[in-house]
Amino acid sequence: MVMDNFKWEDLDKDGMTYLMSHRKEVFKSYQKMVGILGNHLDEKTRQLIMLAIQVNSPSPEAIKIIIPKAIRAGANRDEIIDTLILTIPVVGLSTVLKMLSFVLKELESIEKAYGNLR
Repeated sequence: MVMDNFKWEDLDKDGMTYLMSHRKEVFKSYQKMVGILGNHLDEKTRQLIMLAIQVNSPSPEAIKIIIPKAIRAGANRDEIIDTLILTIPVVGLSTVLKMLSFVLKELESIEKAYGNLR
């Protein structure tokens, strides 16, 4: 049976690969839509909100895209961490703690490459 070899962790990568290969117009439309959402906000605020939304996502790998965008928009380490902390009342402490480990690893990686973010 096909489902016997199914792995949830493969879903995002396989889905993305499929869309990029076979339905490029869908992915381009998605990117365009995301690009215009929140256009009345400054870019730093917009990216920090995107990070807050991502906290409850089943794909924590997306923070590898959002955090650099937030940093380029002027966010620092403390603002990024505070963004996660602000989501505790909505998503719960355990969810934030799980995501925080991903965020800290990504921040550490960025700081090694580019220097301190404070």
